[in-house]
Amino acid sequence: MTTTHQGDDQQDLADEKHLAERLSHFDLFSWEDQRVKWELFDYARGRCPVAHTDGNGGFYIVSRYEDVRRVMEDWETFSSTESPLVPTGVPSLCPIDDDPPIQSAARQLLNPLFSRKALAPYEEAMHQTAKALIDGFVDRGSAEILNEYAGPYVGRMLTKVIFNDLTDEELNAAQELALAVAEGATPELFGQLFVMCTEYLERAKKRGITGDGVLARLVGGRFGDRPITQEEQVGCLGILVLGGLDTTRAAIGNIAYRLTQHPGLEDRLRNPAWVRRDMDEFLRLDSPVAAMARVATRDVELNGVLIKKGERVQVRFDSANRDTAKFRDADQLVFDEARSGHAAFGMGVHRCVGSNMARMQIEIAFEELLKRVKNIRLAPAADIKWVPGQSNALHTVDIEFDRVG
Repeated sequence: MTTTHQGDDQQDLADEKHLAERLSHFDLFSWEDQRVKWELFDYARGRCPVAHTDGNGGFYIVSRYEDVRRVMEDWETFSSTESPLVPTGVPSLCPIDDDPPIQSAARQLLNPLFSRKALAPYEEAMHQTAKALIDGFVDRGSAEILNEYAGPYVGRMLTKVIFNDLTDEELNAAQELALAVAEGATPELFGQLFVMCTEYLERAKKRGITGDGVLARLVGGRFGDRPITQEEQVGCLGILVLGGLDTTRAAIGNIAYRLTQHPGLEDRLRNPAWVRRDMDEFLRLDSPVAAMARVATRDVELNGVLIKKGERVQVRFDSANRDTAKFRDADQLVFDEARSGHAAFGMGVHRCVGSNMARMQIEIAFEELLKRVKNIRLAPAADIKWVPGQSNALHTVDIEFDRVG
């Protein structure tokens, strides 16, 4: 018995040493690291909750829920300026790379446009868009949910709410670019995004901007006592493209995948109460936004680790959402109990401005889908791979189903 226990202890030590070494080189965009991400973050939360990696230019990875909350709520110590996860090479990604007062001014300007009330006029268009897309695959009995449904659905709605004169070709190009940035961000890709938004903004100005939409507010609005610069206008559009075309798409794909793993969940989602009762639990488990970055404005200690002024931290929303100190059975979907406070939409002043739109799109996407199909299951040849990057998203979700009725 003693020999067995010693062997087990030695194996545990070897495993921990391997995880510690792997964590010290964690690369946000590595497929190899993605495959063992949850094991690495579980180790980090238990052994070194503020662990340094030399990946992506060097970060302290913040893995525990309470530490993530502390960082996100203390913007004066952990700044958003000059702190991207990867170098962008563009002048502005306002407001996510700004602190108050600029960030708060941008939120005051945009928040009213993304309230549930402001989005209500687009609700019928969401239903009709979802129905039309389902028409395209329902008779086939199969679909690839991300590219045949979720992607075009959120893309078409983004054009209605913000970019109302994009052609289908331009929308497809924007969507491909948003996904490329999420999965392997480079200065070149950010540069393409900035150029695309600049060209769109200039075209809109020449056409004439009317009404009280995003473009009108960015062009005619002010941050405090000054006009919004052209770079800030373009940066805001870029962030809306990335958030609108990537994260909501990912969330719909993730929830569809979970339905294939737990067939009884279909019935829960057919009950309209799931939107308030269950949606947050899906978002907690598979947080669409994986991480954000901050830079220390002064020397500061975080969970016993000294972070010096100018050093960067990688705030892991996904790891925080699986912290068992906050959530019981955090690696599982747990319904019918209070599980408030997840970080899927961020925390603090930078909480996602588009969260109401995301919730609305997810709700309608599954309402319309489950009216038409049942017994959703993975296709036999489905290849389930989680993509590395700034989102928690699947590469594809190939499903089969039976028609309702």
